[in-house]
Amino acid sequence: MIGVIAATLVAIWFYSTAARSGRSAVSWGVSGVVVYFLTALLWSLIVTPVIKDAAIHNSSGLLIFIVRYAYISVGLVAAALVNFWLNKPSV
Repeated sequence: MIGVIAATLVAIWFYSTAARSGRSAVSWGVSGVVVYFLTALLWSLIVTPVIKDAAIHNSSGLLIFIVRYAYISVGLVAAALVNFWLNKPSV
């Protein structure tokens, strides 16, 4: 649920910043969601299993929190980096 809300916010943010670089707003919004979800998926497939194994053997709630929600932060950071890097004003 939180991941869907984050993806929606990314889409709105990318949509609103598309005009700055002369891109199509809809395609740029979809691009933001794709970047967010691909990064979150890769994090979930590559990093989460390693952390989950450590979280099972540790009674700390912090690792369990990281296992459940870190993909959202990683996806948001990747989307922000792509938006700032690729969405420069057109000259």
